[in-house]
Amino acid sequence: MALSNEDVQRLNMSMPVANDLKLGDLLAKLEASSGATVEVKWADVTGKPSTFPPSAHTHTIANVTGLQTALDGKLTASKAATQANSTATDVTGLVTDFNALLAKLKAAGLMA
Repeated sequence: MALSNEDVQRLNMSMPVANDLKLGDLLAKLEASSGATVEVKWADVTGKPSTFPPSAHTHTIANVTGLQTALDGKLTASKAATQANSTATDVTGLVTDFNALLAKLKAAGLMA
């Protein structure tokens, strides 16, 4: 019997392997490339949780590789410069104020 999408997802959730390659994806690719059915019995899968789905749990930031660096790179209120309301009295002044706002959004990394 071929792997169903549900089988692939279940294997991916229960048995992630190195470099974010998931067991279910690997088996599905093997099956697709060989033309043969790849069968894995649930009882033969090692390292799986004792209950499925696994019970709820938490992790610290330190438990997630690269999370602190990613969070540090996000925009915070202290990184975003304040922008005063426009006091322009003509179109030229409004364009100047708008361009200043765009420059601040780009500097904050919110725009390219």
